[in-house]
Amino acid sequence: MDEANRGIYFDEDFQIRILDIDKFNASKGLQDNCNIFVNSIQQLNEVVDKYISSIDQQVERIEAEKLKAVGLRNKVAALEEERRRKQKDQERMLSEKLEELERLQMEELSLNKVMAEQQQLIAKLSDSSSGAAFS
Repeated sequence: MDEANRGIYFDEDFQIRILDIDKFNASKGLQDNCNIFVNSIQQLNEVVDKYISSIDQQVERIEAEKLKAVGLRNKVAALEEERRRKQKDQERMLSEKLEELERLQMEELSLNKVMAEQQQLIAKLSDSSSGAAFS
């Protein structure tokens, strides 16, 4: 700055100023604009903080739902495995019962055959003993 622009100035309220009125008003306007800008940034920060907080809550809810889903999936898999195991057990029991039925049927046939043979033998013996008694 040169010597001519230096000095003491008075504003409209007769306050002493080092800057001339135009430079002071420009500086004051810049200061006001800076304050408005800072306030806007602070408001933006508050909005961003609320948004981040909301996102964090959503993330927590999503994680909880994911855990529930994994738990349910594991439960379904366990139920399916249990159902398969029970089905195999029932198939094994059915197979055992069919084998037992077949064995019992064979035994019945064998016993019926033995019974028929014994009845024939009894009939022969009855015929020969009754015939022998009357002859």
